[in-house]
Amino acid sequence: MKVSILSMQRVVNYGSFMQAYALKKVVEAAGHSVTFCDFNAGEARHLGEKVKKVTIWHKLFNLRNLLFKPKSYFIYRTFRSQLKQYYTQYAWPKLGISTKHNLDYSGDLMIIGSDEVFNYTQNHSFGYVPALFGHAISASSIISYAASAGYANARDVEADSMQSEMREGFAKFDAIGVRDQNTSEMVSKYANQSVHYTIDPTLLVDFLAETPASPVKGNYLLVYAYGGRIDAAIDVKKVIAYARSKGLRVVSAGFYNDWCDENIVVKPFELLAVFKNASCVVTDTFHGTIFSIKHNKAFVSIIQDENKWGSNASKVGFLLQQLNLNTRIINNADNLATYLDTPIDYAAVNHTLATLRASSLDYLNNALKQAEIKAQNLQHNKQQPEQQPEQQQVQQKAAF
Repeated sequence: MKVSILSMQRVVNYGSFMQAYALKKVVEAAGHSVTFCDFNAGEARHLGEKVKKVTIWHKLFNLRNLLFKPKSYFIYRTFRSQLKQYYTQYAWPKLGISTKHNLDYSGDLMIIGSDEVFNYTQNHSFGYVPALFGHAISASSIISYAASAGYANARDVEADSMQSEMREGFAKFDAIGVRDQNTSEMVSKYANQSVHYTIDPTLLVDFLAETPASPVKGNYLLVYAYGGRIDAAIDVKKVIAYARSKGLRVVSAGFYNDWCDENIVVKPFELLAVFKNASCVVTDTFHGTIFSIKHNKAFVSIIQDENKWGSNASKVGFLLQQLNLNTRIINNADNLATYLDTPIDYAAVNHTLATLRASSLDYLNNALKQAEIKAQNLQHNKQQPEQQPEQQQVQQKAAF
């Protein structure tokens, strides 16, 4: 069966690549061919202020480091350039994608997800992309896997008068898999079918064959957080103080945080090795939380408070709730020792994760089987008219 995946695999982000790679690997293991599809940015449809558009004043403000920290600024620019190069030369070929975008939405099955494919409020980047909601897709079947609405919610849909687009789009899906409660609540309000919880694709595979030796030696506390998120002086001081009390270096991988002892650019699978060898992890991302759990690490996840700019609370919070790890959620770096020095019962976590993995694979495999049956029936129906004249001739000869 020809399967296409419509997601955000071109975003220069470890999580975006790893979830795309993992989903591709699982679908191929089921015996199907996989290609990735792209989409064009849509028009902004969100009327609120979840994300403001970038203005010239924001750009000037972000250039303040060029004036006050020129060395740090140019190191950051070099860091980002090298990271992008890793993706175009190393990561994207592993997904089978090139610089040319693929907008062919035909085939037997289109899988939408994972990632924040249902977050139509991203005015600053993608806006509302109809294809992500099932519109203008000619594939025989459409499903979603571990889709997330991010910080968009049902209240936004009502306020933005997006109800009809949602209903018409979700009516085209043969199965809908989401990864958090907020998304389930939003989709359930407009979809005339059951919505299934499915875990992120990176939790479906182990990556053992792909993970190399760690490029970082010695003992270190890993910071996996977007640059500028953990930058309050008091939080920086506390993270460094905790690391020093344990004799650890503070290493930031994949993101540039100038207050860390080291900032390193690594290839996606090298990042997994960095997580594997870390003494502990401080993160504020969804996949940083997942990679910590996959490697059974002592970690904390910083969740931003809900506000008009959006929050990572829905997806990170729900994941930790599923695994009974709510105690790993913090809002700042206070009392790091209390959290990081308290052992996690990973036997229980891994047991729960195995159950969630099994149910997610059941959902995906059942959806693949149903899509295959549908594709075969459609192909059979297309061939029927071509066979009718021959059948009529045989019947006429038999009559004589």
